[in-house]
Amino acid sequence: MKRTIEHFGRLDVLVNNAGIFTKSAGDDPSSYETYRQVMAINTDATVRATLSAVEHLKKANGNLVFVSSVASIKPSERGYAYCMSKASMSIFAKCLAIDLAPNVRVNVVSPGPVLTPIFGRVGLNDELVQKLMNVTTLQERVGRSEEIASTIAFLISDEASFVNGHEMFVDGGYLLKPSTFSVAQKIIQSKTD
Repeated sequence: MKRTIEHFGRLDVLVNNAGIFTKSAGDDPSSYETYRQVMAINTDATVRATLSAVEHLKKANGNLVFVSSVASIKPSERGYAYCMSKASMSIFAKCLAIDLAPNVRVNVVSPGPVLTPIFGRVGLNDELVQKLMNVTTLQERVGRSEEIASTIAFLISDEASFVNGHEMFVDGGYLLKPSTFSVAQKIIQSKTD
């Protein structure tokens, strides 16, 4: 932060986009260390960076954008640490929106499945991610990093000057997509009709 201010003389935008996913099973007592590591990177680092930026963003009437996840509201198997870290990030951002208004706008972008290196940490390559995740969205594909970046660009622009404290889900319909169990039931029902 100090180097940024020294070089540019101001700070207009902070995008909190750090994140890791490591498997964490709720029935595994040894997962506490994994939980602490995920929280340290996904939450603690975000809070630290944000708090060091606040005074500079206030001076510039700047913008804060947090990159959270659909996991902030949708639990996942063997992923409690990641889900908790993203939920805490989302609520931190919304609290900040209240505290920093009207000088600084604070918003959250919560992607669904996006083809990024985060899947590599759990042993999935790009081809396997697409094969597994394409069926989980209404768009029948995973998202691209550019689609998340363009959403962030919109939120920090003057076109979004009245958007504050909002969590935008950029998920291709992932949260709306019926579960595979639901789809299977419909297929079975149509065969019996």
